[in-house]
Amino acid sequence: MTAAPRFLALIPVFFWAMTGCSDQAPSSLEETPETQPVTVAEISEWDYPTTRQLPGIVRPGTRAILSTRIAGTLTSVIREPGDQVAAGELLATIDARDVQAAIAAAREKITAAEAAVRQARLDNERLQRLYEEDLIARVRTERASVRLRELEAQQQAAQSELKAQQTNLSYTRLTAPFDGLVSEKLVDAGSFVGPGQPILVLEERRQMRIDVPVSSGQAAALVPGQSLSVIAGPDRQMLEARLVGVIPALTDSGTGQRLRLALSTETSTLAPGQVVSVVVPVSDRERQQQATTWVGLPEEALIRRGQLTGVLVVRSRDGEASGESAVINLRWVKTATTPANMSGLIPVTQGLQVGDLVVLNPSPDLQDGQPVTIDNPGAVHGEG
Repeated sequence: MTAAPRFLALIPVFFWAMTGCSDQAPSSLEETPETQPVTVAEISEWDYPTTRQLPGIVRPGTRAILSTRIAGTLTSVIREPGDQVAAGELLATIDARDVQAAIAAAREKITAAEAAVRQARLDNERLQRLYEEDLIARVRTERASVRLRELEAQQQAAQSELKAQQTNLSYTRLTAPFDGLVSEKLVDAGSFVGPGQPILVLEERRQMRIDVPVSSGQAAALVPGQSLSVIAGPDRQMLEARLVGVIPALTDSGTGQRLRLALSTETSTLAPGQVVSVVVPVSDRERQQQATTWVGLPEEALIRRGQLTGVLVVRSRDGEASGESAVINLRWVKTATTPANMSGLIPVTQGLQVGDLVVLNPSPDLQDGQPVTIDNPGAVHGEG
């Protein structure tokens, strides 16, 4: 085959290749995202709250763990948990037979000692008269006096032993030290108890105390006698408590400070162990440190992706937030955990400035750099 026919045969192939390339070229171009309408909000300064709510634990105003000072069998527990008792009322008894036997023995010793002292006193008086009549030597009167003092000392020891055993007898009867409520029974009747072993727990609940862990700076802003509000129960009942003082909260896990509040229960239903919220004022120094650097972000604008937190910020192409030529950009921000300031905003410490526009309730279809139109342009200058 000659060169000319071979060249003519290659022309259709080259033309087909060029045509194919021209047909595939448009498919390689990226499609421009469609413009979507969005609702925005303007970032404002964070209005730092004047108060904060701290958790507190309710405890009884007075609480006593009742025990005995002697060993013996617990013969009866007269009162049960939930019973109201008066001061001096009998609560439990311990087997007292050993103590009663010791009391009887002490009384017999006293009787014998009294008889011996009477006889020694008579002998001493008789020998003293004989000595005065010069019928006996002085040494016999001195011996009689010594014997009398020894017997009087034995009599005093027997009386002291009787008082000690009578005191032990009182320990076999467990009585209420004050008016209150039996909250716990730790040992049942029939058990053997020893000195110091808890038997019952008695609480006086007409006055409650609330312990609130606080920082040293927060404690310094409060003064004893100050009234603080307490929020209790699911219905968030507001109660007034009085600050008794600030006490060290030394524990095995560390150190700190604790507010001690006193609260009357005449108009409340607080119970020991209940967790309440105590409203305390925020110090001026803390407000100045935080309010100047934080901005408020609407919660519905927040985007969470794993452990990252971000927002879609609206940026206007022509410098005016008219909504006709705006685009969105994803921006990661840093938020802070702080008491609510009743505005529904989240404090942001990094990533946003006052005046930034953010998308509310962003759709998952929105992409970084996508053009958008603003549905509520009045919100740009705080009119929405």
